[in-house]
Amino acid sequence: MPNTELPIDLETQVVLMKKYVNFRQRKKMRDFLGYAGYFRASRYGKYLLTQVNVFGSKADSKVFFALYDFDVQLRLLLFKYCKKAEVRFKSAIANAVSLKTGDAGFYLDKQYYTPTKSEKDKKTRNRNVSFFHTKFFAGLINDEEKLRRDVVKHPELKEYRKGGTRQNNVLPVWAAFSYFEMGTMVMIYSYLRGDLRKEVLDYTYSHNNYKKEVTKQMDTWLDAVRNLRNYCAHHSMVVGMTSSVVIPDNRDSADVLPDNTNLYSRLYALKKILPQEDANMLAIELERLISRAKIDVYKMNILPADWKDLYDRILFL
Repeated sequence: MPNTELPIDLETQVVLMKKYVNFRQRKKMRDFLGYAGYFRASRYGKYLLTQVNVFGSKADSKVFFALYDFDVQLRLLLFKYCKKAEVRFKSAIANAVSLKTGDAGFYLDKQYYTPTKSEKDKKTRNRNVSFFHTKFFAGLINDEEKLRRDVVKHPELKEYRKGGTRQNNVLPVWAAFSYFEMGTMVMIYSYLRGDLRKEVLDYTYSHNNYKKEVTKQMDTWLDAVRNLRNYCAHHSMVVGMTSSVVIPDNRDSADVLPDNTNLYSRLYALKKILPQEDANMLAIELERLISRAKIDVYKMNILPADWKDLYDRILFL
């Protein structure tokens, strides 16, 4: 495929930024672009153009840099809690399923999975089965083998290599899951047998006898946290983000999730997965961050003005 886009030098990038932001100090913008890059900077500029009604005109550079700084701090805060959610759910799957099955290597045994994901639609079932066999399960086997082989990167796993005391064992979940990516864990949970999906929730959360419907909701909460984590890990802009659909818990009031794809919906998902203490601290730290911000977070529609009230009314799982 031919490439018709040409690279642009730094001075041209500075000029192009005037499409989005009013500024006089070219040097400050030039220095910023030299650090952040035009593509990243232009995304913040484009977001500010959607807020012209707030300012009555294009935003100035002071607002632009304040927005960028707020987004950086917000990303760091959310990443911290995404990692907490990730660690908790990795432990939940590892402990609940290994204890239930008596198998520390259950993730490499097809009997513990449902390739169809119990979907009723024939096309969806076939697509799920095909992905399970050609991509997902083959990927798990490859991931486990790579961990074993990489002596330089993972010397701590030497006992599971040739000559080690456990060379004939697969990596147990408590070892393998600590290295697996969040996306892999989300896929493992989505393909687990229905009884094991429920077991994970019964083991981890305060209520008992979780139903199939809740496991499907959990799929969307996990995916929401996964994509938020990826935004944060790759330094993408979280302000104004739109991503995967979050399905609300039926026990919650309908109004606590006014939009199921925006940034606030990621907070909803985090509260469902995190331990109560961490979920409460997330709200406290986010309030502090907003109070220190040099932009009006609510006026710029970054979060709903009543997000804290909505968040507080989300029921813990």
